[in-house]
Amino acid sequence: MKRSFFTLFLAAGLCSAAAAAEPRLEPARFFPAPLPLIAADEAAPQAASGLDEKSRGKALMLSFLLPGLGEHYAGAGTKAKIFLGTEISLWLGYAGFLTWSDWRHDEMESYAARHAGVNPAGKSDTYYANIGNYDTIQQYNEAKLRQRNLNDYYRDLDAWHWEWDSAANRERFDQLRISSDKARNRGTFVLGAILANHLISAIDAVWSVNRYNDSQASRVEWNLQFGDGRIQPHLLLSMQRHF
Repeated sequence: MKRSFFTLFLAAGLCSAAAAAEPRLEPARFFPAPLPLIAADEAAPQAASGLDEKSRGKALMLSFLLPGLGEHYAGAGTKAKIFLGTEISLWLGYAGFLTWSDWRHDEMESYAARHAGVNPAGKSDTYYANIGNYDTIQQYNEAKLRQRNLNDYYRDLDAWHWEWDSAANRERFDQLRISSDKARNRGTFVLGAILANHLISAIDAVWSVNRYNDSQASRVEWNLQFGDGRIQPHLLLSMQRHF
């Protein structure tokens, strides 16, 4: 009887030790944690904050300062190159017209000095227009006296003297003068085109930003998540579209 009681006591002790040594499985290992529920009004601010919107005012100022820069900011690379290329071409054209006008003006002055005895120091464009229309200063003054226009009369004959050696040279001089004036006027026209390019690019930059923001607002986002894979692996696919 004592031996049987000892055997039962030993068996109970071994079972208790085995139960203590065995690791316990937590309930969370059998079932994955439930996904948190997010209300619609709570998810909307997060979605809105994730939009990569661009500033219309910034695009406007960038393109007004340098055409094409606002389009580049809005992601419209092709239009940015077009506006920037137009800007560079216009400035090169403006510089070319001014350079050509200066060359013609210098040639005109030296031509008048050689063939009409003109001293070019301090002479205005009006003076050169007058010597292109009259052979001598005396002829010009006589015409102003007949017109009773004493305001345009040259009283200092030595300072304003001119006398062409031939009518052909006077006509050649007048062609040089007109060519210089035309080049300068075309340069002024190009300046207007440069200003127009800035304004058009600024307006287009705002339009490009609107298109970019609209495309971002209507994009579709998706997310793929996997479970821990221990006991009950799970797959979660979520999709979200912004309007």
